[in-house]
Amino acid sequence: MSQHGLGSRLLRIGSLAGQRAEAGRIRFIALVLAAALLALAFISMVAVYATYQGQAQRGLERTPVLHEDAPELPAQVLWDVTNDSVGGSMPFPVIYLSPLTDDAPLPPGLAKWPAAGETALSPALREQGGDEGIDTRYGQATQDITAQGLQSPDELLAYVRPQLDLPADEAKAIVGYGPDTGPVYYQVGQTEYAKPQWNFQVLPTLLLLLPAGVLLVVAARTGSHARDRRTTLIETLGGKRRHRALIVVGEAGLAVLCGAAAASAVAALFWTMNLRLPWTGHILMAADMRAWWWATLLAVALAAVTVLAVAVCTDQMGRARQASNRPMGTRKPPTRWAILCPVLLLVAVRGPDFFDPGTTPYVMTNWLGAAGALATLPAAIAVTTAHAGRLITRAGRHTGSPGLIIAGRRATAHPGPVARMTAGVAVALGLLLQVVAWQGQFGEAAQQARSTIERIGQSALVVRPGPGSTTEQLRAFEAAVSREALPVAFHAPPERNTLIIEGACPSLKALSLSCPASPSNLNGPPADPRLRELLGWYAGPEGNVSVQVGDPAGPSAADGAFTSTVLVSHGGRDLPAGEIKQLAYRTFPMGAEVATAGGEWLAGSQVNENQGRWLTFFGFLGITILALAAGTTGMAESLRNGLALAPLTALSGNRRVYWTTSAVSILLPLTLAGALGCLVGVWLAFPKTAGGASYISGTFLVVCMASVAAIATLAWVWASKVSLRQATAWRPRGE
Repeated sequence: MSQHGLGSRLLRIGSLAGQRAEAGRIRFIALVLAAALLALAFISMVAVYATYQGQAQRGLERTPVLHEDAPELPAQVLWDVTNDSVGGSMPFPVIYLSPLTDDAPLPPGLAKWPAAGETALSPALREQGGDEGIDTRYGQATQDITAQGLQSPDELLAYVRPQLDLPADEAKAIVGYGPDTGPVYYQVGQTEYAKPQWNFQVLPTLLLLLPAGVLLVVAARTGSHARDRRTTLIETLGGKRRHRALIVVGEAGLAVLCGAAAASAVAALFWTMNLRLPWTGHILMAADMRAWWWATLLAVALAAVTVLAVAVCTDQMGRARQASNRPMGTRKPPTRWAILCPVLLLVAVRGPDFFDPGTTPYVMTNWLGAAGALATLPAAIAVTTAHAGRLITRAGRHTGSPGLIIAGRRATAHPGPVARMTAGVAVALGLLLQVVAWQGQFGEAAQQARSTIERIGQSALVVRPGPGSTTEQLRAFEAAVSREALPVAFHAPPERNTLIIEGACPSLKALSLSCPASPSNLNGPPADPRLRELLGWYAGPEGNVSVQVGDPAGPSAADGAFTSTVLVSHGGRDLPAGEIKQLAYRTFPMGAEVATAGGEWLAGSQVNENQGRWLTFFGFLGITILALAAGTTGMAESLRNGLALAPLTALSGNRRVYWTTSAVSILLPLTLAGALGCLVGVWLAFPKTAGGASYISGTFLVVCMASVAAIATLAWVWASKVSLRQATAWRPRGE
């Protein structure tokens, strides 16, 4: 027979062997999922790269080319930019434009020049800032910025043509936009605040690719006992490695093709429409994915080849293990390591109490305790499983349930399979929650700012005018605000270690301060809660405060002093922040930052908060994939046990034993693993979340536990039915 004919026949033999294997359908579905999820993990890495490239390109096309960088071209537009924010958003650019010529070029995304005093807003900004009067904040919004001028459909951006032309000495003269016009050296937009691409690529690599690899290895080894026996037979008949490899490829080939087809269908969906990803709110642009279509197809092909290669390699490794003549005895649970687990859990959470927060010993004690607890958690699960097996056996004898007796005795004698099935999910959940908790540490100042808002609301607003503002404009602004908003100035002269509070007598009294005839120091804690919050943010480390009666717009900040105007209300009532922001943009050339005490940290913290959302998004997917791997392991183990029980059930007629043993061996431990992982993760994260700066939400914990429980239920039902079907088909053959 020719080599080609032999190869085709071996592939067909492998295909038939896969259909008739003891865990054929379970392994087939597991390989389909492994191939599809591995391909999607690769595709997600392509999507990250494509998104960064697409946003960078669109950002470059709207970047202004300065006249000083292209002096051979005429200046056509005066350009300047400031930042603003709306509730729950990152800082976004507000770009001011004043055309110098009749044929001045429009920035990408605008259909026509706005008239003086008009603006163009991105659709996402209109939607997110609608409650704050964003349509009239910078002037009357008359058009939307189209997708051509946005880095992504959900970008916040505003173009403003001021009522009066920008001053030539303050604004930048530009000749056009984009690298086709001239040299560009920076970008303005959401990419300013985005994490570096390598930082983001870590998420799909660790949280998707690694779990998909675990599922792949589990799927490849499912039902391995029968294949190892087949391998021995092939070698006895003179088969070589390449012959065994062809049979394995034939066995896994159809499943791999189905998984690749499913991943390709998802990729085609990415190419045809913009998709908003759950949890993160990010919109994946079809145009970006189409630009890298070949990389997407390469990712699918790479996943298919990887699955086949792993299937072949695990078959060879299984043969090597089978060749060993060492007896496979029952291993005792590692009790010594299991005892360490609760000790390290206590050390991780209570050990840092012996050190000052934020110090190196404080952090290292928590780190080492958490790492040790997670490392010894599998041993603790194994010991607990063995002990639980005895209790289950006792309960089975008491109730007369053979299923409980069988499951309990097996758990007592062989706790390893259950421990391996559950430990991966529990440890992964605990580790993921540690990462999410550490991400929340970067938003500690923002959490303090939120706490300030919870205590005093918007009864005190800090106003910092933009560049080019004058004292006269500040006086006009203070005169135009509602009578409910009383201005007080906070000055911090660089030559003095003192914060000076200055304002008219009614303004000082609104903060429960006296009206001294001459500057006097503030002694003792202030009576007004708003002043306590303001001093906590702006008084400095020394805490020296002086109060004086005067004009809050009088002192000049030309000497470099930190100066802010604080608007306070009578009786602690909330001020209309949206109206005050709108007034600021009408009064000052470049508007003003208007925020609560410490509010400047809120917008900046959204970068870390968004990263936290991506962590939980990819982490949830990774935990779900690991739960699938654990469920596959449990089903294969249950199916192998079911074959051994077939003679007993055929004679006794008790078919419920499969449902009971599967429930105790798969449903119960895997469901508890999800709950245990969340419990251990939240406990270990306590030192990092005690201050309230955490992105671990109850919703995230519930969703993770629900996902693991759903997969456990599916695995239980499937394993029970497959085992029952095998028992029904069993016939005595001299056992």
